[in-house]
Amino acid sequence: MHPVLLSGMKISSALLLGAASLGVSSAFAPISGDNYRRNIAVRSTVEDDVVTTETKDAVSSHAAKSRTQRIMEKTSSSGQTGGAGGVSTYEAFLRTDENWSCLKSSQPFDYDITNLKQIQNGVPPPPQFVTDDGGKGNPKCWEKLRMQNEASASLDYDVTLCGGTLGIFIALALQLQGHRVVVVEAGKLLGREQEWNISMKELLELVELGVLTMGDIDEAVKTEFPACRAGFKNEEVSPLHGGYFENGIGYECEIPNVLNLGIAPAVLIQNVSKRFKEMGGTVLEGSPLKGIVISESLGAAIDMGDDKEPITSRLILDCMGNGSPISRQQRYGMKPDGVCAVVGSCAGGFDKETNLIGDIIYTNTEIQDKGDNGKLQYFWEAFPVGIGRNGKEPGTSDVKTTYMFTYMDASEDRPSLQTLMNDYWDLLPIYQPSIKDVEADLDVKRVLFAFFPTYKDSPLQPQWSRLLAVGDASGIQSPLSFGGFGALTRHLGRISEAITEALDHDLLHKSDLAEINAYTPNLSAAWMFQKAMSVKMGQNVDPKFVNRLLATNFDVMNEMGKTTMMPFLQDVVRIDGLAGSLARSFVADPAFMPQIVAHVGVPTLVEWLAHVSMITAYSVLHNLSPVIKPFVDKMEAKERFLWRRRMEAWKFGSGNDYIFDEE
Repeated sequence: MHPVLLSGMKISSALLLGAASLGVSSAFAPISGDNYRRNIAVRSTVEDDVVTTETKDAVSSHAAKSRTQRIMEKTSSSGQTGGAGGVSTYEAFLRTDENWSCLKSSQPFDYDITNLKQIQNGVPPPPQFVTDDGGKGNPKCWEKLRMQNEASASLDYDVTLCGGTLGIFIALALQLQGHRVVVVEAGKLLGREQEWNISMKELLELVELGVLTMGDIDEAVKTEFPACRAGFKNEEVSPLHGGYFENGIGYECEIPNVLNLGIAPAVLIQNVSKRFKEMGGTVLEGSPLKGIVISESLGAAIDMGDDKEPITSRLILDCMGNGSPISRQQRYGMKPDGVCAVVGSCAGGFDKETNLIGDIIYTNTEIQDKGDNGKLQYFWEAFPVGIGRNGKEPGTSDVKTTYMFTYMDASEDRPSLQTLMNDYWDLLPIYQPSIKDVEADLDVKRVLFAFFPTYKDSPLQPQWSRLLAVGDASGIQSPLSFGGFGALTRHLGRISEAITEALDHDLLHKSDLAEINAYTPNLSAAWMFQKAMSVKMGQNVDPKFVNRLLATNFDVMNEMGKTTMMPFLQDVVRIDGLAGSLARSFVADPAFMPQIVAHVGVPTLVEWLAHVSMITAYSVLHNLSPVIKPFVDKMEAKERFLWRRRMEAWKFGSGNDYIFDEE
């Protein structure tokens, strides 16, 4: 359940959300205009570097530049890419903050898409980025689908994958299984300059699928360090010995081989893209989507614009992340249940001799009272850059990536990203004592910022046939994580096999595809953790609450060993580790239980217990899968497909997909 499997949460328009955006997501084109500025649901990050006139005016109108502006204007603007964290200019930061402000000020509303009345209580229908209504969408798309059907011609592709940064990995997995696949990317298919941090175990899963080779890993890994620290302290004391009730401050420990590799995304994506194209796959760069039309009987078509031929395929996969216009249309009127806001930087100037390990999750302050903006617990994460590989010994690099993040709701009074960034600069010298003055001591290479909205009804069920959300667009990642690469590696094998079976037997109706994004109780149970690590507006809480809770839990889990700690830190909740750690935590701090119940609330606790009971049930059912499988293999295609998806849901929903390393 750890807060960043970097290596990212979901959407709604609280207002008149459109497929419009202030920026270009990985594969779709924005609809410009001030009328849409107030109608966006949410953006996890602004994913292009197009500067609007309004933003330019806002920047130039500032008589005195802020510290953040001064720092960001000194960094290079080269290497800007799509995807979360891909853009790091000051103008992009202001746009992201504006989008965050729009989300906070928005109000949820109900709109029944099954009601044929277009205007409902004064609310217009959602913008139709996707339509299965033959009277809507680009006529060229419908015409091409009909012509290919009448000529008994094959559609252009079996699968169109929208969004290429992480989508290229899914594309190659499907191409390896013999499908005709095209990747549509609005910009250039490039990895960002910032390293992704991941564990070797997760990379080897991609090698097993044939998506990566060991040569790819060796080439892409630029940083390797032995361990990451987890620590929860009411004040900065390092090193810290003993438990929370022994030292009165907190607890810290080191966990080996988790997020201890820094890989160059550009290298991985270049190699995977090259292999994909060598195997017959197609990549269309600089090709923003205008819309999608879907016919259950004929196929699906991508609207590439009036001057381009539509692309037809049997299935479309939405891999455009949590800024996807498809998921925004589907979540019309909704407001996220939670948000993870992240700020940080990659910079040189840190002490080389102590730049030896990372921090996977760390606190060194109590809950911060931000007045009218509510109360926030700040968490830190840090990774060394440029050590452990290619002859670069530990202790030789002063470059480090540091993040400060927090969990909260999207209430209107929540702080701006600029406020969070100011706190980051203020608190960084406490977290990293070798830095006294961030402007004078740091050589900032990139400033990082994003907000990740999350929804309880995840993963997202398909609203249309022949269209499936995958990756962050589906919300399959933990509500505690930043999503991205780590969530992809865990589910890639399952998803690619399920899609192959669906294509082989034409099981592309939304009811069939829904089985691929089935309910997973351990994902739903993780919502309790986010609740416990955040503070509602107006809620009174002991400033030490989060540190006491996490220090006790991590002390217990570390004592239980890596079979409890490792899955938990890689976003996998299992009933054995969960039950054991909760029981021991209660014994260690029984007087704390009433505070926990009061903090999260009885309804949340009851809901969580229901999900935990389902984890238990799914674990039992998973253990029965070997008995059931021979019968399933003899079923007719549709029933076989459904039962295989159920067995996968039992496996992944109970955390039994996690494979422990052999001693």
